[in-house]
Amino acid sequence: MEHNSLIEYRIYPNVYDEMISGQKNIEFRLLNEKSERIKIGDKIKFRVVDNDYFLIVEVTNKYIYADVDELWKDKEKVSNNALNYTKEEFVDALYKIFGEDEVNNSKIVGIEFKLS
Repeated sequence: MEHNSLIEYRIYPNVYDEMISGQKNIEFRLLNEKSERIKIGDKIKFRVVDNDYFLIVEVTNKYIYADVDELWKDKEKVSNNALNYTKEEFVDALYKIFGEDEVNNSKIVGIEFKLS
């Protein structure tokens, strides 16, 4: 029997497609109480916004970055999961999703996963 509850995140349809196709295996989020609790081996349910689609993944690794600059230095992980964005486009996408102040005042977590 599972003791830890399933953590749920909402994602956009294009992100779902990238995860299913294997293009994307790291999800970047701001470090907060929810993402802080995630441990290797946990399951995460990614539910598509405004839809019934979802997928369940298993966390295989977790990376914490002080800020976007530090994350961007880990280029190999970013390039596989940021759709060939430039750094500016990547930052802009984070701002749109989470808000500029939140991004600039939070650590960033990269949650590496495999499809369950």
